[in-house]
Amino acid sequence: MSNLSQTVEVEIIPRLVMAHGNGVHQPAPSNILPATEGGASGFAELVLGTESYRAAELIQSYRDRGASLETIYLDLMVPAAQHLRRLWMNDEWDFAAITLALWRMQQLLRDFSPAFCADAGFKSAGLRALLTAGPGEKNDITHMMFGLVLAGEFFRRDGWDTWIEPDPAGAAFIDTIRTQWFDVVEFFASHDRKLDDLATNIRMIRRESSNQNIGVMVCGPAFTERPELVLLVGGDAVVSDFSQEVSQAQNVVKLLTERR
Repeated sequence: MSNLSQTVEVEIIPRLVMAHGNGVHQPAPSNILPATEGGASGFAELVLGTESYRAAELIQSYRDRGASLETIYLDLMVPAAQHLRRLWMNDEWDFAAITLALWRMQQLLRDFSPAFCADAGFKSAGLRALLTAGPGEKNDITHMMFGLVLAGEFFRRDGWDTWIEPDPAGAAFIDTIRTQWFDVVEFFASHDRKLDDLATNIRMIRRESSNQNIGVMVCGPAFTERPELVLLVGGDAVVSDFSQEVSQAQNVVKLLTERR
């Protein structure tokens, strides 16, 4: 993974799929995780507070009671990240506090990464994914980064090598595309105001990539209600669920490979 700035800003939690994978999200045993609304706000308060270490203790307590990390990530941390974004959008907390809280959540993902990957056992898929933000997402980059890091965890758990490059307009992104091999690139887009720019980026990737059969996936609120927009921007698939995006990426790779 590339080095990430610690001053990254705001989230994208994708919710939409075009192809179905084999992975199925298993719910936690009943009564282990709190109801989503209260649980999310309570977890958000922990990462906002001065005793943020208690968030890790809470995650571990749920694990000790039988909840999988996948369930904790999807049913607790994702709603908490969404809640944090709402707090900022509604001016209930300032930008610096929300940024720090979301950075702490990224750190929690990294801290629990060995255990998360161990749940599936070690395996190497021999595949690589590049995860990036859609163009014009600078105001939402912290929330976006939480989504990118979480997506990376699901890819790594299934044996993929992942690379996060948050700025698709930067020289580093183009250089990475030209010099590194990737099987799939995934864009996270929070709105549909920059779809023309996204289409331009996707054309550039297909033109400049060292893999002439690279797959392109898109996700985020921009595609939630209108998945057909993937055709407008020139992507191969729309992603809705972290737990199924890896199997969907594998389907995209398989389809493009068979077209050769």
